[in-house]
Amino acid sequence: MKSDTPTGLAVIPPAPDSGLGIASCARELVEAAVSTFAPAHHPDDLPRGSGQTVLLIPGFLAGDWTMLRLKDFLTHLDYRVEFAGVAVNLGPTKGLIPQLEQTVERLFAGAGRPIILIGQSLGGVFARGLAHRHPDKISHVVTLCSPIRFPIPTPLEAFAKLLAPLHDPSALDLESEIVRAPLVPVTALYSKSDGIVDWRSCLQDESEHCVNLEVAAAHSAMGSHPQAQVAIAHALARVSATRGSQPGPAEPSRPDDAGRGR
Repeated sequence: MKSDTPTGLAVIPPAPDSGLGIASCARELVEAAVSTFAPAHHPDDLPRGSGQTVLLIPGFLAGDWTMLRLKDFLTHLDYRVEFAGVAVNLGPTKGLIPQLEQTVERLFAGAGRPIILIGQSLGGVFARGLAHRHPDKISHVVTLCSPIRFPIPTPLEAFAKLLAPLHDPSALDLESEIVRAPLVPVTALYSKSDGIVDWRSCLQDESEHCVNLEVAAAHSAMGSHPQAQVAIAHALARVSATRGSQPGPAEPSRPDDAGRGR
């Protein structure tokens, strides 16, 4: 039976043999705690930014605070990193999408050049939608375990149904927009050990500008996991180098130390 997800898209309970359920959610909580309190990972040999603006968008039932480790990591690499101003992401509640659009426009105006979006899970879904509507203001989208294939098997299906009445009806018809590739490069990180969504739902159709990268990290810890951070750093640097000052899309990163999947 289908139900409304936090994005207004179809979700279903995970199959009994999927590995997704109470146990996988508990594992995610442990992984998130470990990643939060582990020593910061700031290698000196990673490519650095040049002051590009990065907007971080948190996932479902999470807030800006869950992306603090990624913010610190990217700030160390000379990026200008901004939070989305989301205390708790309850899905597309009334005003959230307009708030994100206003933030993109403000940061673009302040930077004087297109900005980078990095979204965790549902935050990455929103980032893809923003890239469709504002391709001139966004240079690159990085999604972290963001599902775009529907229906989405997830143990959070009950929470999605519970919160569906809070969502803006005008923001619910996003499926066709999210599945289609935006006009900007998209790097999608996914994990086969994801305990929240079926990892296959996170895979985009690969092309010159859209690449899937496998990282061995938990769903909730993707932004703070050392391997994921290395993959993100290389993705940002490679796309920035290939895109240059051209307005069109560029080839996303394929770092040597991250896997590629379809």
